[in-house]
Amino acid sequence: MKIVFYGDSMTEYLHDSLRAFRDHFDPNGSLKNLELLNYGVGATRAELVLYRLLHEFWHGRKRMLPLEKLQPDVLVLESCAFNNSIDREEGFENFDSIWDQIATACQRHAPNAVALFYITIPPDLIIPDEQANRLFFRSRPEIFSYRYHWREQYQERFAQWGESRGIDILDIRRDVTAMEKAGHSRRELIHADGVHPNPAGVDMISRRLAEEIGKRWGTEGKTDGRK
Repeated sequence: MKIVFYGDSMTEYLHDSLRAFRDHFDPNGSLKNLELLNYGVGATRAELVLYRLLHEFWHGRKRMLPLEKLQPDVLVLESCAFNNSIDREEGFENFDSIWDQIATACQRHAPNAVALFYITIPPDLIIPDEQANRLFFRSRPEIFSYRYHWREQYQERFAQWGESRGIDILDIRRDVTAMEKAGHSRRELIHADGVHPNPAGVDMISRRLAEEIGKRWGTEGKTDGRK
Protein backbone atom coordinates (compact mmCIF):
# COMPACT_ATOMS: atom_id res chain seq x y z
CA MET A 1 0.00 0.00 0.00
CA LYS A 2 1.47 3.34 -1.09
CA ILE A 3 0.24 6.64 0.41
CA VAL A 4 1.59 9.96 -0.89
CA PHE A 5 1.11 13.28 0.94
CA TYR A 6 1.07 16.62 -0.92
CA GLY A 7 0.97 20.11 0.56
CA ASP A 8 2.99 23.02 1.88
CA SER A 9 5.03 23.32 5.09
CA MET A 10 2.02 22.13 7.12
CA THR A 11 2.47 18.76 5.41
CA GLU A 12 6.26 18.94 5.43
CA TYR A 13 6.07 19.28 9.24
CA LEU A 14 4.64 15.75 9.39
CA HIS A 15 8.25 14.68 8.68
CA ASP A 16 9.70 12.39 6.04
CA SER A 17 9.25 9.26 8.14
CA LEU A 18 5.60 10.17 8.86
CA ARG A 19 6.18 8.32 12.13
CA ALA A 20 3.10 9.70 13.90
CA PHE A 21 0.87 8.81 10.96
CA ARG A 22 2.31 5.30 10.76
CA ASP A 23 1.77 4.78 14.49
CA HIS A 24 -1.92 5.67 14.13
CA PHE A 25 -2.54 3.97 10.80
CA ASP A 26 -0.64 0.75 11.43
CA PRO A 27 0.00 0.54 15.21
CA ASN A 28 0.79 -3.18 15.12
CA GLY A 29 3.11 -2.99 12.12
CA SER A 30 1.03 -5.55 10.26
CA LEU A 31 1.22 -3.74 6.89
CA LYS A 32 4.65 -4.98 5.85
CA ASN A 33 4.54 -3.29 2.44
CA LEU A 34 3.20 0.07 3.63
CA GLU A 35 5.06 2.85 1.79
CA LEU A 36 4.61 6.45 2.95
CA LEU A 37 5.94 9.38 0.91
CA ASN A 38 5.85 12.97 2.15
CA TYR A 39 5.86 15.33 -0.85
CA GLY A 40 5.07 18.40 1.25
CA VAL A 41 7.31 21.41 0.54
CA GLY A 42 7.35 24.71 2.41
CA ALA A 43 5.86 27.79 0.69
CA THR A 44 4.00 25.60 -1.82
CA ARG A 45 1.01 27.07 -3.62
CA ALA A 46 -1.69 24.92 -5.20
CA GLU A 47 -0.11 25.60 -8.61
CA LEU A 48 3.05 23.84 -7.47
CA VAL A 49 1.12 20.81 -6.23
CA LEU A 50 -0.38 20.53 -9.71
CA TYR A 51 3.08 20.69 -11.25
CA ARG A 52 4.45 17.99 -8.95
CA LEU A 53 1.54 15.68 -9.73
CA LEU A 54 2.42 15.84 -13.41
CA HIS A 55 6.21 16.24 -13.46
CA GLU A 56 9.27 14.89 -11.70
CA PHE A 57 10.53 17.30 -9.05
CA TRP A 58 13.60 17.49 -6.82
CA HIS A 59 13.46 19.06 -3.36
CA GLY A 60 16.99 19.06 -2.03
CA ARG A 61 18.10 15.47 -2.46
CA LYS A 62 14.57 14.12 -2.47
CA ARG A 63 13.28 12.94 -5.82
CA MET A 64 9.52 13.28 -6.26
CA LEU A 65 8.02 11.18 -9.03
CA PRO A 66 4.93 12.17 -11.04
CA LEU A 67 1.63 10.35 -10.54
CA GLU A 68 1.97 8.20 -13.63
CA LYS A 69 5.15 6.65 -12.21
CA LEU A 70 4.06 6.60 -8.58
CA GLN A 71 0.75 4.76 -9.02
CA PRO A 72 -0.30 5.39 -5.40
CA ASP A 73 -3.15 3.71 -3.58
CA VAL A 74 -3.99 6.86 -1.59
CA LEU A 75 -3.36 10.54 -2.30
CA VAL A 76 -3.52 12.99 0.62
CA LEU A 77 -3.85 16.61 -0.55
CA GLU A 78 -3.71 19.53 1.88
CA SER A 79 -5.34 22.80 0.82
CA CYS A 80 -2.16 24.93 0.56
CA ALA A 81 -4.33 27.79 1.81
CA PHE A 82 -1.43 29.50 3.58
CA ASN A 83 0.59 30.35 0.46
CA ASN A 84 -1.15 32.41 -2.18
CA SER A 85 0.37 34.91 -4.57
CA ILE A 86 -2.87 36.94 -4.40
CA ASP A 87 -4.12 37.30 -0.83
CA ARG A 88 -7.35 38.94 -1.90
CA GLU A 89 -10.75 37.79 -3.07
CA GLU A 90 -9.53 38.28 -6.63
CA GLY A 91 -7.44 35.15 -6.12
CA PHE A 92 -10.36 32.87 -5.25
CA GLU A 93 -11.26 32.10 -8.85
CA ASN A 94 -7.70 31.08 -9.67
CA PHE A 95 -7.56 28.99 -6.47
CA ASP A 96 -10.73 27.12 -7.49
CA SER A 97 -9.46 26.60 -11.03
CA ILE A 98 -6.17 25.11 -9.90
CA TRP A 99 -7.92 22.71 -7.52
CA ASP A 100 -10.26 21.66 -10.33
CA GLN A 101 -7.16 20.81 -12.36
CA ILE A 102 -5.62 18.95 -9.42
CA ALA A 103 -8.76 16.83 -8.96
CA THR A 104 -8.82 16.07 -12.68
CA ALA A 105 -5.13 15.15 -12.70
CA CYS A 106 -5.63 12.73 -9.81
CA GLN A 107 -8.51 11.01 -11.58
CA ARG A 108 -6.72 10.89 -14.91
CA HIS A 109 -3.25 9.82 -13.83
CA ALA A 110 -4.08 7.77 -10.70
CA PRO A 111 -7.61 6.51 -11.44
CA ASN A 112 -7.46 3.70 -8.87
CA ALA A 113 -6.28 5.87 -5.99
CA VAL A 114 -8.36 7.11 -3.08
CA ALA A 115 -7.99 10.92 -3.01
CA LEU A 116 -8.35 12.54 0.41
CA PHE A 117 -8.55 16.33 0.40
CA TYR A 118 -8.17 17.98 3.79
CA ILE A 119 -8.00 21.28 5.66
CA THR A 120 -5.38 21.42 8.38
CA ILE A 121 -5.24 23.21 11.75
CA PRO A 122 -6.29 26.90 11.38
CA PRO A 123 -3.77 29.61 12.25
CA ASP A 124 -3.83 31.65 15.46
CA LEU A 125 -2.83 35.29 15.31
CA ILE A 126 0.40 35.79 17.24
CA ILE A 127 2.33 39.05 17.03
CA PRO A 128 6.03 38.34 17.68
CA ASP A 129 7.77 40.28 20.40
CA GLU A 130 10.35 42.89 19.39
CA GLN A 131 13.28 40.49 19.39
CA ALA A 132 11.52 37.77 17.41
CA ASN A 133 10.14 40.33 14.98
CA ARG A 134 13.66 40.94 13.70
CA LEU A 135 13.28 37.64 11.87
CA PHE A 136 10.27 39.11 10.04
CA PHE A 137 12.05 42.30 8.99
CA ARG A 138 10.29 44.27 11.73
CA SER A 139 6.88 43.79 10.14
CA ARG A 140 4.08 45.85 11.62
CA PRO A 141 1.27 44.12 13.56
CA GLU A 142 -1.24 44.88 10.82
CA ILE A 143 0.88 42.87 8.37
CA PHE A 144 0.56 39.80 10.57
CA SER A 145 -3.19 40.38 10.93
CA TYR A 146 -3.53 40.66 7.16
CA ARG A 147 -1.70 37.39 6.50
CA TYR A 148 -3.58 35.44 9.18
CA HIS A 149 -6.89 36.79 7.89
CA TRP A 150 -6.28 35.53 4.37
CA ARG A 151 -4.99 32.17 5.53
CA GLU A 152 -8.34 31.66 7.23
CA GLN A 153 -10.21 32.98 4.20
CA TYR A 154 -8.50 30.57 1.82
CA GLN A 155 -9.11 27.63 4.14
CA GLU A 156 -12.80 28.50 4.08
CA ARG A 157 -12.70 28.90 0.30
CA PHE A 158 -11.26 25.40 -0.01
CA ALA A 159 -14.14 24.05 2.08
CA GLN A 160 -16.58 25.83 -0.23
CA TRP A 161 -14.78 24.48 -3.29
CA GLY A 162 -15.13 20.91 -2.03
CA GLU A 163 -18.81 21.33 -1.19
CA SER A 164 -19.60 22.83 -4.60
CA ARG A 165 -17.81 19.94 -6.37
CA GLY A 166 -19.35 17.19 -4.25
CA ILE A 167 -15.99 16.32 -2.70
CA ASP A 168 -16.02 15.14 0.90
CA ILE A 169 -13.20 17.13 2.51
CA LEU A 170 -11.72 16.20 5.88
CA ASP A 171 -11.93 19.48 7.81
CA ILE A 172 -9.64 19.35 10.84
CA ARG A 173 -10.81 22.84 11.80
CA ARG A 174 -13.90 21.17 13.24
CA ASP A 175 -11.75 19.14 15.62
CA VAL A 176 -9.99 22.31 16.73
CA THR A 177 -13.34 24.04 17.32
CA ALA A 178 -14.53 21.10 19.42
CA MET A 179 -11.30 21.24 21.41
CA GLU A 180 -11.74 24.96 22.06
CA LYS A 181 -15.33 24.43 23.22
CA ALA A 182 -13.94 21.94 25.73
CA GLY A 183 -11.77 24.68 27.21
CA HIS A 184 -8.48 24.15 25.35
CA SER A 185 -6.59 26.55 23.10
CA ARG A 186 -5.47 25.88 19.55
CA ARG A 187 -2.10 27.22 20.65
CA GLU A 188 -1.63 23.84 22.31
CA LEU A 189 -1.26 22.45 18.78
CA ILE A 190 0.95 25.02 17.05
CA HIS A 191 4.36 26.61 17.38
CA ALA A 192 5.00 30.18 18.49
CA ASP A 193 4.62 31.40 14.90
CA GLY A 194 0.89 30.73 15.14
CA VAL A 195 0.89 28.54 12.06
CA HIS A 196 2.96 25.37 12.02
CA PRO A 197 2.02 22.30 14.07
CA ASN A 198 4.05 21.42 17.15
CA PRO A 199 4.43 17.73 18.15
CA ALA A 200 0.88 17.70 19.58
CA GLY A 201 -0.43 19.23 16.36
CA VAL A 202 1.47 16.75 14.21
CA ASP A 203 -0.03 13.93 16.26
CA MET A 204 -3.55 15.31 15.90
CA ILE A 205 -3.28 15.81 12.13
CA SER A 206 -1.73 12.37 11.70
CA ARG A 207 -4.42 10.68 13.79
CA ARG A 208 -7.27 12.29 11.89
CA LEU A 209 -5.72 11.46 8.51
CA ALA A 210 -5.13 7.87 9.59
CA GLU A 211 -8.71 7.52 10.81
CA GLU A 212 -10.17 8.97 7.63
CA ILE A 213 -8.00 6.94 5.26
CA GLY A 214 -8.76 3.77 7.22
CA LYS A 215 -12.48 4.52 6.98
CA ARG A 216 -12.48 5.32 3.29
CA TRP A 217 -10.14 2.53 2.29
CA GLY A 218 -12.02 -0.01 4.34
CA THR A 219 -15.56 1.00 3.34
CA GLU A 220 -15.19 2.45 -0.14
CA GLY A 221 -12.29 0.53 -1.60
CA LYS A 222 -10.49 2.28 -4.42
CA THR A 223 -12.55 5.37 -5.15
CA ASP A 224 -11.87 8.93 -6.20
CA GLY A 225 -12.71 10.33 -2.77
CA ARG A 226 -16.11 11.70 -3.76
CA LYS A 227 -19.33 11.24 -1.81
